[in-house]
Amino acid sequence: MKKMTKIVIVAAIVLAVAGIWYGVARNKSNILFETEKPIKIGVLADLSGDYTSFLRGIPRGAELAIEDIKKETSRKIELIFEDQKSCDVKETITAINKLVWVDKVDMVIGGSCSNTTVAAAPVANQSKTIMISPSSSASSVSQAGDYVFRTCPSDALKAKAIGQLAYDLGKRKMAVFVELSNTADIEAANDVKEAFKGLGGEIVIEEKINSSKETDFRTQLAKIKTVSPDVLLISITSPAQIALVLKQLGELGIKIQVVHPMEAPENQEVIDIAGKAAEGLIYAMQGAPPNSKEFLDLEKRYREKYGQKEIPQYLAESYDAAVLGIKAVLASNGTKEDIKNKLYEISRVYQGVSGNVAFDENGDVNKPVILKIIQNGQFVPYEESE
Repeated sequence: MKKMTKIVIVAAIVLAVAGIWYGVARNKSNILFETEKPIKIGVLADLSGDYTSFLRGIPRGAELAIEDIKKETSRKIELIFEDQKSCDVKETITAINKLVWVDKVDMVIGGSCSNTTVAAAPVANQSKTIMISPSSSASSVSQAGDYVFRTCPSDALKAKAIGQLAYDLGKRKMAVFVELSNTADIEAANDVKEAFKGLGGEIVIEEKINSSKETDFRTQLAKIKTVSPDVLLISITSPAQIALVLKQLGELGIKIQVVHPMEAPENQEVIDIAGKAAEGLIYAMQGAPPNSKEFLDLEKRYREKYGQKEIPQYLAESYDAAVLGIKAVLASNGTKEDIKNKLYEISRVYQGVSGNVAFDENGDVNKPVILKIIQNGQFVPYEESE
């Protein structure tokens, strides 16, 4: 056999063996993890509609996180935004399917409302795509599936605090006004009712609205007035609607202590619309993030980048969700299962800008709850109020 022929045969054998080993390595991890492949992050955000102002911290927190992560890796990172349009379930299902099956994102930030997170969860679980919500606080999110996480605490803790507060204030007859299109509103109201009744209080009436777009609540409020409650629970997410309820209470001459089980009232829109009628509203929310250098830097960068003084809700929670998700992708072997496993590991050692982000077996975090009150046109910690 000629020397050149032998060389060709040997080269062919080497290439064949190399091909076999390449295939084995590829199949072993189920995916060829290409270090030059862009990391794609989907964001379910409310870019239009009634919740745009209240939830603007979610897309902006993600944007600020990407700026920081890009300093640590040479991998290209893409943010793909999809509009939920006032936490609309149909819009969200369309959006999550596009992100997962068309854009083939590595992880998703969102949904923003609990009903959209629960609606999107089956797609996330089926595709094994981690979904981290910065703001979905309904109790049911805890059971949404193995690939669903959140960096905000459950409403169950806040609801219990509001029920206890109402009872401690000497209130015994509670009226409830709840918005039915949002899972978080329904579940938070139920949690408050359970806590209040467990202490010995009574629910004397419950009125409902069916949409975040309704603006006239005089009929429901007039019915509430007829049973003479001594405390009114408003479980509504839209800041504009909360403000209108407060304003119309004043117009109807209804003087009553108003409480809210979530952080939705902490929005300048409530004070701008309701004016003095907002005074005295007590609400529960997650405790302020640590007064750390990282959090203060995030606030400063937000003001500089977006030209706004007021720091929006969920900015830090969204920042943490994005950082955790991207770090999990970077640390993984590229499979969806390993991304989830790395997310758990990283959450236990990552110092969250929003506080504790160590996920438990349900994808939940444990964060402190505080009570606040609107006083003199300001959002004040209840314990510091006059």
